[in-house]
Amino acid sequence: MSTRSWLRHIFRTLHRHERGQVVVMAAGAMVVLLGFGALAVDIGFFAHTKRDLQNDADAMALAGAQEVPSHALATSKAQEWGVNNGVDLVDELVSIEFNVTCSGQAQPSVITVRLQREQPTYLARALGITKGTMHTCATAGRFGIKSFMGAAPWGLEDNCLWGPDGERGGGDDIALGDPVVLKYDANNSGLACDAHSGNFGALAIDVTGATPCGSEPAPDQLRKYGDAICWGSITPLHIHEGGTCDSDPGGCVQTETGNIIGPTKKSVDYVFDHASPECDTWAEVVDADTGTLRAKCNPMSEAYVGGTSIVMLIPVLDGLWGASGNSWIPIVDFVFVALERPSGGGWCSGSHCDLTAHFIEKASVPNGEKGPWDPECLISTVALVE
Repeated sequence: MSTRSWLRHIFRTLHRHERGQVVVMAAGAMVVLLGFGALAVDIGFFAHTKRDLQNDADAMALAGAQEVPSHALATSKAQEWGVNNGVDLVDELVSIEFNVTCSGQAQPSVITVRLQREQPTYLARALGITKGTMHTCATAGRFGIKSFMGAAPWGLEDNCLWGPDGERGGGDDIALGDPVVLKYDANNSGLACDAHSGNFGALAIDVTGATPCGSEPAPDQLRKYGDAICWGSITPLHIHEGGTCDSDPGGCVQTETGNIIGPTKKSVDYVFDHASPECDTWAEVVDADTGTLRAKCNPMSEAYVGGTSIVMLIPVLDGLWGASGNSWIPIVDFVFVALERPSGGGWCSGSHCDLTAHFIEKASVPNGEKGPWDPECLISTVALVE
């Protein structure tokens, strides 16, 4: 065989061998590409399922936390929200635990919800992987509130709510729906729960001065008496921590003297004229069975329907009726009330300008500085912990 023929034979042999190698390499590349496709498609589905499952766990924990410390009620509420969100309580609910977080830390007044959900695969089936199981956990707690923004510019004397000693827990405590007078007038009788000395229940929470309210002011604008009636004050307030009001200014409020007839009437009328029709009566704002303020009618709730609100956050004060002039009074509590619609166009005129509301027993708010849970808390918040 000539050298030329021998070389031709060698090259043909090598070419045949390379074609076999290409087939093998192409098959290997197909497996790799399929694996990457499985990663891109199936892991995307897994991430979507995991996100949905986490949202379900968060919602169940937050719903259950509203009923803490009752384990039975909290469990029932969490399961109810799970069913509403399409959670299969038999196959997907792993556990509901109390007073322990997802990470295993002991913490009072919390509920932990663990869920699992199977997600079938698509391209990964070619690799023998038919499904994946997602696991999620959420812990939510119930807390008292240390401070508030959005208070209305009226105060309630503590012994007018909790009896002569001003302490809650007695048989003389105010009850759900009981009337309270937010603002008295110049015809007061001088009784223990009536105004005197030129103070009729009005407060200057942000700034002194009284003008009728109008459209909602800028979020950082200090609000005089009228604007605070319609839109709430922006100064953070908290229960007085002891000492003087000078040493704890956020725990005290200043009285606003005078009958303030014009700004009171025009601002309260504005509130009722611009309140949502869904939330402008007592029957609409409060669940009578539970004594709880409905979220859609709570101006501090994310579910609030909007507009001005007949529901008011009111500081409870110690010594309001003993004050004279522009005095600073310590805050001992907060309550929610629902304004009663005044009757007649001349309800606030001359020396007559009483304003009545009704006591709301329980409310939950989504914001505010969290504090420890107290079973006697009238206003609480729930929040995710983990």
